[in-house]
Amino acid sequence: MPLFAFDEDELSAELSAVAVDGETPAIILNGPKLGADGVGVAIPQMQNRRRSSVYRRVSIKSSMLTGRGIAIPLGFGSVPKNESISHKKTLADFTPLKVLGQGAYGKVHLVQDREDGKLYAQKQIRKPQIEIFEQKHSGGLLMDILSMLEDATPEVKSAANNVQRTIAERHILSEITHHANIVKLFYALQDEDKFYLLLEYIPGGELFHHLTSNNSLGNVFLEEHVAFYAAQMALGLKHLHELGIVYRDLKPENCLLNSAGHLVLTDFGLSKNIGNDGDADCRSIIGTPEYMAPEIIKGEAYAYPVDWWLLGCVIFDMMTGKPPFTGKSHQIITDKIVRSKPFFPFYLSLDAKDLLGKLLQKNPNKRMAVDDKWAIFKAHRFFRKINWDDVESQLAVPPVIPVITDPALAENFSDEFTGMKISDYDLGNSQTSKADLLFKGFSYTASHSFFDRYNH
Repeated sequence: MPLFAFDEDELSAELSAVAVDGETPAIILNGPKLGADGVGVAIPQMQNRRRSSVYRRVSIKSSMLTGRGIAIPLGFGSVPKNESISHKKTLADFTPLKVLGQGAYGKVHLVQDREDGKLYAQKQIRKPQIEIFEQKHSGGLLMDILSMLEDATPEVKSAANNVQRTIAERHILSEITHHANIVKLFYALQDEDKFYLLLEYIPGGELFHHLTSNNSLGNVFLEEHVAFYAAQMALGLKHLHELGIVYRDLKPENCLLNSAGHLVLTDFGLSKNIGNDGDADCRSIIGTPEYMAPEIIKGEAYAYPVDWWLLGCVIFDMMTGKPPFTGKSHQIITDKIVRSKPFFPFYLSLDAKDLLGKLLQKNPNKRMAVDDKWAIFKAHRFFRKINWDDVESQLAVPPVIPVITDPALAENFSDEFTGMKISDYDLGNSQTSKADLLFKGFSYTASHSFFDRYNH
């Protein structure tokens, strides 16, 4: 029977999807629209930028078309060697307190461990509502999703692709265990309806929340404050690159502040480990439109330099109140990214303009190679007031210290989400044994030492 294999780096299928957080994804089936220069992507009308409009390409490997259903590798990765039996939990062990965020495929809840009272951010991702069973194929186990027929809806195919990304996110996070600027994964659970990632709860909320509430400066930060946050972002990105991971979705909404005000990167749903996969680059057209690097939009091969473009975009955003390229539609935005030079407002310092000019270089070969020129990057005059050792060790005093009267109140998260009612569906099904057989290798528990070090 034919199997569809989702391979994000093979752009053989003309299937594009846009997922906007909090809204039903819009699907385009007629392939990319080409501009006069051969550049372009099929893009719908732009919706609210600030709730993560995610543009991506789902590709189907034609060589795998032999029947019906969509194949996803069973046991996407082995169960980590550091899995701790004594720490194992079920969904019934956690009480949902608040909604922290909502996306196209699920929610993020603040939950509390019933046993020890510790708080976690529980990311829920819906599974496609389909029947799954194990079968042998080409000498290995595959997951054959029966109800995904050749004429399956784009929404279902998109959901299946999201499953793959979720499994990949779980494995990426389980590999990143010791960096202060990257969110920690403690548990990965599942039931028949959803996946659950139980992450470190970062009570200071989104950097975006603090940026937009900084009305005294017109929704921007002072340059020295921008330098502080940019330094912590850069430290996180460099660590990811050392592990072979391309982040691909740096933006203020994905940067959280911990209780002390230090920045933590979160949401690795668009990340890819090109080191472990043995790939030299990526090819997926994926990311948040306002921040996407030109090489991504043009469908070119790319790797770590796209993250330094993203850093340039976020620095610009923090200093001006918006990304360097904006417009009334995604098409206008991406056309500007490919064709137009960024305009630097007069009030930006010469140091800021110089760094931005190096990071927002459209040609990735001419863009500042931060990974290779780390010492030069740190020595740039834009960071002249930054003590990198203190920032990395988190001894430096952050520009913003979040007000936290009670972490369980989630005071630094948007009322748009925290005011949502928690439904019975949100509580999940604690009977996970059946699902564990279906998605073997997804469930995860961090090691004893990890809990002892980070879970206070």
